[in-house]
Amino acid sequence: MDRVLEIGGFAAGYCGRMFVQAGCEVVRVAAASLAPSEHGSTALDVYLHDGKRHIQTDDLKIIGELADRADVVVAETPTAEGLLDLGFDDWRAPVKAAITPFGRTGPKSNWSATPGTLLAMGGYTYLMGDSDRVPLTLPGHYAEFQGGGFAYLAANASRLAGEENVIDVGMFESVMALSQFTTVLWTCAGEIRSRHGNDFLYASPSNLYRCADGWVYINITRDFWDALATAVDRPELVIDPRFETNAGRMANREALHEILDEAFASLSTAEVLARATEYRFPCGELKTFDEVLQDPHLAERDFWQQVDGAYGRVASPRIGWRMDGSSPRPASTSEREQRHG
Repeated sequence: MDRVLEIGGFAAGYCGRMFVQAGCEVVRVAAASLAPSEHGSTALDVYLHDGKRHIQTDDLKIIGELADRADVVVAETPTAEGLLDLGFDDWRAPVKAAITPFGRTGPKSNWSATPGTLLAMGGYTYLMGDSDRVPLTLPGHYAEFQGGGFAYLAANASRLAGEENVIDVGMFESVMALSQFTTVLWTCAGEIRSRHGNDFLYASPSNLYRCADGWVYINITRDFWDALATAVDRPELVIDPRFETNAGRMANREALHEILDEAFASLSTAEVLARATEYRFPCGELKTFDEVLQDPHLAERDFWQQVDGAYGRVASPRIGWRMDGSSPRPASTSEREQRHG
């Protein structure tokens, strides 16, 4: 079992979470102060830190000793200088992963950043929201979790290859690496994407529609258009010259939205989902958080694990699969405590 030392905030915490779910022993040294979060601290503790061992210290000698005994160290700091202050370069762990907003080198390495500024610089903010209103940003800790995910992948690759490595993850670069659709549109078609609210535009119709008792989102590419037209009792749309191709549906999307708005308005969400299942086209219901917790698909896939702690017993997402082919179900908190004493 690998020993992993985790130092930092949300990015390091997410990376450490995945190591816990892979069966590693993770020791967390919490950051002195974390950036503000829109989620409660208890919820984040449950999601990110269940199953870890914790140490509260600012003593660099103790942190260095822990790092020297670890197989993997994941250290997240607000700037590249923060890594130097920790003594990152002196640690003897065979695999060390650094996570900072802009990486360890380059002219921005010591710039300050927030997840919001990283998403804006990466182009995400420009694409989200209604075209005639101010842009939006992604909720949660998307930039940090993506950076933590890259660190986890690179550290695992090094361990599986039996190689020592120093990994440098910039959260800005992580965000940029995930914009492949935007990049390809510009590179191959000369198109600059823009924001259109819930209308995805490029595969039409892909939008949010009001039903009699709620909302559904559909995502229709070429292979699903005939099925959708049949499902809403409008088979003539298949041979309508305005809608025969995706390009035509994009050009005439306002007329298409009006037709679909009328078709969905008289149906319940249950009826729409039943037709989506029968005719086989992508469709999802807009759910409340309580409805997500009771979702039958997630229950069938055993998505939720029960986590016990001082806060009581709560549901938290579990890992979906394991690279080594073993059961993805992690040990309970009490089992891990017995294992580690």
